[in-house]
Amino acid sequence: MLAIGAITKSKTTAHPPEHHVVPTNRSNPSQAGAVWTSYLPAWAPSPKKPRTHRSLRHDKPTGFRNPWPSWHKPTAAEIWKSLQWGADDSVSIDLATSHLPDFPAPRKPDGGIRPRFSDTTGTTTGTTTTRNAPAAQASQLLRIQPPDFAFPPPTNPDAKAKVTWLGHATLLLQLALDTVVGPLRAYPAPCTAQDLPVVDAVFVSHNHYDHMDCASLRAVWQHSRERVRFFVPVGNGRLLVEMGIDEGRVVEMDWWDQVDLGREGGRDGDGEGVRVRVRVWCTPSQHGSARVGAVADEALWAGWVVEGLAAGGEVGCRVFFAGDTGYQFHGAPGWPFDLATAEKRGAEEEKFPACPAFAEIRERIGPPDLLLLPVSVGATFSYLRSFAPLPDSINPVPRHSGGVAGANHMPPWDAVRVFNVMSEGWSAKKGADGEAPAPPVAVAMHWGTFVTDPTEVLRTLGDLEWACQQQGVRFARALPELLADGDISEEGTWKGVTEPLLFVALNHGQSICI
Repeated sequence: MLAIGAITKSKTTAHPPEHHVVPTNRSNPSQAGAVWTSYLPAWAPSPKKPRTHRSLRHDKPTGFRNPWPSWHKPTAAEIWKSLQWGADDSVSIDLATSHLPDFPAPRKPDGGIRPRFSDTTGTTTGTTTTRNAPAAQASQLLRIQPPDFAFPPPTNPDAKAKVTWLGHATLLLQLALDTVVGPLRAYPAPCTAQDLPVVDAVFVSHNHYDHMDCASLRAVWQHSRERVRFFVPVGNGRLLVEMGIDEGRVVEMDWWDQVDLGREGGRDGDGEGVRVRVRVWCTPSQHGSARVGAVADEALWAGWVVEGLAAGGEVGCRVFFAGDTGYQFHGAPGWPFDLATAEKRGAEEEKFPACPAFAEIRERIGPPDLLLLPVSVGATFSYLRSFAPLPDSINPVPRHSGGVAGANHMPPWDAVRVFNVMSEGWSAKKGADGEAPAPPVAVAMHWGTFVTDPTEVLRTLGDLEWACQQQGVRFARALPELLADGDISEEGTWKGVTEPLLFVALNHGQSICI
């Protein structure tokens, strides 16, 4: 089992930290609850004091908040303006389906698994699919494949990290020693907990049901109970203890806390005591928390940075897991397609600023090599629409523009912006051999899993590709050979490539190595 050092607390001039809500302020909270209805207008959270397991109590605040001006709960008028009825005619769908010829329709093998859309059959000719076109197209462009957890892979023995997307915001991250990040699914899981390699660590971003599933966490605990530890933001530990997980294996951390992990005798059992192998940071995110009804924000939400350390103590690989987070509120109904001019976009950004947390993470810790970023608003009105499976023309539940929930859930446009912000300075970072590093890679998560509307799969793929095109980032569905065999110039960019940053949208169960 990994040995764990003492948690290093963040140094701050504010006491309590700005994101803590102390009891004297609870009657007048500065942030409303952010539960599954996070796209609805704000209401005051319950003043109920959170329950805390007696063994995990250590002078906790009564709640938490997003401390930046970028946090904005949409008003009723802004929600109304964002609603959309009828068929989704976004140009992003056309962009996504233009790639259908590159993805031959899969033949369902015996025992194969397909999305749980009402009907995924259809005949595709070019970019035209007959009979329930969106479902057939979505199942063709986003597939489920058996994962391969071999690490390092024979084809890339020098890989620093491997990440496998298991759906929504659950990924398996494998470093020099193995690590994990972690409603009804439209896309079934590509594997079970028993199929995973032995897990050293689980990182939970917050307590919303689609990110903290009791059955899944119990299964990982039973599978790897000899080694696994669970890292959670402050206020979430009691939930895991109540699930039956040993409290000694639950580690609560606040924003900017860090902890070092190591193995007795180092990786090779060289008898040198505990050697630090992994450093974990708990990082800010802009979101919220709740488990039941409107009782919100009584447990913290967070992202995570995991650093794999080389023998000399230098960082060999830095991975950023954003968790569930927003970046900026966008009130324009057609955003971002009607914001083609810098003047319009600048005016909105001046009114609703972007969240500064991601630039601060880069400045404090350093540019990541691998970023795991959410790209969809997730279970919003699309989830409610699934209870009324009617044609778009008569469905009483509307869609809403992606920007109206942007302060709480990043749409693809903002995910690409965050990728660019957090990657600033990557080319100046030199490896242990003094060589320029490979360009950062982002992997899309928090999409294409719980949706029951196949159009949302197509829309997310198209929106992400379009956002990459507009912001100078390469979009791909797999890691191109260029990253393994490309030649890096003295300026730290790939020769012959004008878009060195790469954003990848994987299939369920698919992996990439960097």
